[in-house]
Amino acid sequence: MLLVAAITDSFNDQDIAFTRMPDPPGGPLLVVDDRRLRQQVWRRLDDGQELPPDASALRVPLWACHIDAATAQATFYATTQRRPAAAVLVAFHHTRMPTRVTTDVTGWAHALVGERAEVNFPVPRPGRRPSQGPEVETKITLSAKINPLAVARILLDHLSTIGTPVSDSIIYRRILRSEIYRPAGSCLREYAALTPRPDGSWWAKAKFLLDGQLHKSIRPATDQEHALALVSEALGRRPLDKVGQLLRSTWDVPSPTDQDGHWSTITVDTSTLAPYLGTLQQVEIEYGACLTAAPATTGSPPVRRAVESTADAVADALSAHGIPHVRFGQSKIEHFLNNGRNDDCD
Repeated sequence: MLLVAAITDSFNDQDIAFTRMPDPPGGPLLVVDDRRLRQQVWRRLDDGQELPPDASALRVPLWACHIDAATAQATFYATTQRRPAAAVLVAFHHTRMPTRVTTDVTGWAHALVGERAEVNFPVPRPGRRPSQGPEVETKITLSAKINPLAVARILLDHLSTIGTPVSDSIIYRRILRSEIYRPAGSCLREYAALTPRPDGSWWAKAKFLLDGQLHKSIRPATDQEHALALVSEALGRRPLDKVGQLLRSTWDVPSPTDQDGHWSTITVDTSTLAPYLGTLQQVEIEYGACLTAAPATTGSPPVRRAVESTADAVADALSAHGIPHVRFGQSKIEHFLNNGRNDDCD
C-alpha cells in the first residue's frame, strides 16, 4: 500500500489530503503523474472524510509512505521536483511500522514525516558561481498566509513569459533543518547555519560582515564537527552561541537568464526557528550563476542588476495577483530574534 499526502495549487488551500494507491515499483525514486492523482479519492487527516473532486485544482504530492504488507517495512518518500504533469519523490527514511498503529497508519506516517523529513538536495546551478563573496540577494516578505506552492506556480508562469527558465519549467522542493549559531556579541546579520545532507555530509554556511558589507561562505563538510569548525573559521574564530533549529520548506524556481547570461534562484520559503514562535513566509531572489565563459565577479554591478531585475519581476507578479508583500525584508534569523525591532547594525 502506498499512502500519498498532497496539497492543491489553490491560492488559500493549506490543508493536506491523503489517498491510498497500489504498490509502486521498488527503488529510491517514485514518480507520480497527474493523471493517476486525478483518479484518486482524497480524504482529510482529522476525520477521514472524503473530499469532493475539484477539476480546477491540481494535487501535488508532498510525501508518500510505502508499507510492505508482508513485512510491515515502511519506506518514506519526499517530493523533490514538481515536473510538468508529474512529481518526483526520493526515499529519505526506512523503518518498520509498529503493530500498535495499524488502525491509524495515516496519523503515524504524518507524525513521523514531521520529525524526520530532510530533503536537502541542492537546486541545480548550471554555469559558474563562486562559493564565497558578497551576498547578492533580495528578500520579499509575504504579509499574509498563502499556499507557497501556488506562489511558486504563479512565479514560474510569469517568468516564463519573460524568457525560458534554466530548469525547463521544473519547480524544486527542499526540506532543510539547520542548526543556527551566532558569534557572541555580534549583530543579527552575522550567523552560521549547519545543515545535514542526505548522503551524511553537511553544508557549512556563514554570513559575516567584511568592510561593512555582508558576505557569505558556503562550504561542504564531512560531518557536523567539521561544519562547525568551518563556520568558526569563516566568522573569525569568535565564540559561537547556539540559537536554535531552523526548519525550512521551500519551493524553488530558477529564473530565465538575462542578456549577459546571469540567472537567479527564486525561493518561496516557509520557515520556523525553534524555540521561537511564529512562521515566516518569504520569497528570496538569490544570484544563481552565469552561463557565459567569463562571468562577472559576485557582487559586481551586472550581478546586482540581474538580481534586482528578477526581484522587480517577482514583485510585479505578486502585485498582479493581489498577494500582499514587503520588499527588502529581514533575514529569517533577524526576523525571529528581532521580534520586529530594527537590526542594530543598520
